[in-house]
Amino acid sequence: MEIEQWLKIALLCTLGAMSPGPSLAVILNNTLYGGKSTGIYTSLLHGLGVGSYALLVVTSTSLALQRYPLIESLLEISGAGLLCWLALQSWPKETSQNFQDQVNQTSIWNGLLIVLFNPKITIFFLAIFSPSLGTIFGWQNWLGLAVMVGVIDAVWYILVVLIASTSFFQISDDIWRMRIGKLMSIVMAFIALEIIIKHISSVL
Repeated sequence: MEIEQWLKIALLCTLGAMSPGPSLAVILNNTLYGGKSTGIYTSLLHGLGVGSYALLVVTSTSLALQRYPLIESLLEISGAGLLCWLALQSWPKETSQNFQDQVNQTSIWNGLLIVLFNPKITIFFLAIFSPSLGTIFGWQNWLGLAVMVGVIDAVWYILVVLIASTSFFQISDDIWRMRIGKLMSIVMAFIALEIIIKHISSVL
């Protein structure tokens, strides 16, 4: 897999981690009510869950592609469609939820559970991995990709914990939420458009 593809996946995963949602709510809650160490452990377990999800998705789809190579184009087009859908879903709404209302207990295991019971993560990984599946072969690449995704996720949330525990900066501020959401939507839409144009060019 080329460096450009690694960088695209890393960028999308970074934006995905930065996008406010239930995971941010859990980690902020654990940090505010359980302390910095609880927040860091929660972040590490969250990164472990995300990396495991990534490994499951990339190995299962890559093995299917090796057995049925004709589905590569279908996966790429489907991935572009999923990216478009995620771009629309990620565009921030005018109303926002109070993050503290989304969680009611402090446990480091919430970091792992919030990942395992979130089916949108599977859709997200299918969308961002699909365009590169034809070049991802072997356990080394699969593990490398999963580790990269997990580390990006854990590092981001640890940074959130450090900020939340040492300053009065409001991570859940509506302006921040709107800007990150819009940036993520634009990047996803751009990559989806690039995939579509590539396939149209190959046909013509």
